[in-house]
Amino acid sequence: MPSKQAIWFGCATMLFSALLFRQPAVSSAQDQTPRAATSNPARNFDVQKLAEGVYAVVRQDLPGLMVDANNVFIINDEDVIVVDANGAPAITEEVLAALRKLTSKPVKYVINTHYHDDHIRGNQVYRDAFPGVEFIGHAFAREYLPNQGAANRKDFLEGAPDFRDTIKDSLAKNKNLRGTDLTAEERASYESDIRLVDLVLREGAQAQTVLPTITVTDRLTLYRGKRVIDIRHLGHGHTAADLVVHLPEEKIAITGDLVVWPVPLVGNPQSKIGAWAATLEKLRGLQPSVIVPGHGPVLRDDSYLKLLADLFGSLQRQTAAAVTRGETLEQARKSVNLDEFRRQFAGDSPVRRFSFGMYVVGPAVAAAYREAKETH
Repeated sequence: MPSKQAIWFGCATMLFSALLFRQPAVSSAQDQTPRAATSNPARNFDVQKLAEGVYAVVRQDLPGLMVDANNVFIINDEDVIVVDANGAPAITEEVLAALRKLTSKPVKYVINTHYHDDHIRGNQVYRDAFPGVEFIGHAFAREYLPNQGAANRKDFLEGAPDFRDTIKDSLAKNKNLRGTDLTAEERASYESDIRLVDLVLREGAQAQTVLPTITVTDRLTLYRGKRVIDIRHLGHGHTAADLVVHLPEEKIAITGDLVVWPVPLVGNPQSKIGAWAATLEKLRGLQPSVIVPGHGPVLRDDSYLKLLADLFGSLQRQTAAAVTRGETLEQARKSVNLDEFRRQFAGDSPVRRFSFGMYVVGPAVAAAYREAKETH
């Protein structure tokens, strides 16, 4: 079963992408107990004010294999900019309803931080509600979505029901995906997974792909009254098409999945291990005091960004050394030592430890190995 998960992630479904805790805004290193899941997974988010006119919509799902994207509202003098949509239109409809409680101004731009489904499948809600709305994404996203993205979505819709049934069977047998007895944390996460996957599957085949109407390869700056919205491609990392939305006056960075808390999401071959640390250092160089990750709580300092950069730097160096020694990929998986990082990211949580194995030890070593072989 874990190998199927890894395949789905590598295909960029991003809807079974990691075992994450969604929590209220905290500093990067702090832990809090997530709240109980709402009966309606489409409404399972908090709206948090970050600055005047700037609000984060932060998912509050229990730990699980299913994730959905955080969003941000930037309410300007005459219009609104939204950062990221969601994995199903029903979720984005609830997000739009939350926006309507804050303002009646029209949405002028939707910025998609990258092309994974949990960040783009709700675009059609904004397209239908606001004639003339523009969608901003990386140039590669416009190429990817109707081609490889469509194939990956088909694979997801075909494979997700089996995955859901496997989770249900695990609950019935009181066994986790490793075959050992479920902990209370794991049981709660599986129950939350089922609620969210059922929602996504109900709308998955009908949700339309809305392509970027404005593309970015390096940088695009928007000026809305006195507000500056700087859209940057700082480099490769989670994908080759990651965008960061920087509000320099407010010192806010909206990162997409370049930053995911508490465990990064890594795919092979989509993620770029050799570049990720440098991209994160460029992000730190913007000196944000508020960081909105693609998944997870709002962060109030850059210590978690530094931890991520240290992880990817160590991964790249250790794997390159393994290739130089002539090791096979399986040998490199054993020689690359990530125990200290596992402790820092996962602690004693069985959910996070499983996630670290699935999305770091597995695909990240493989991706770093492939990159090292290409340059060796």
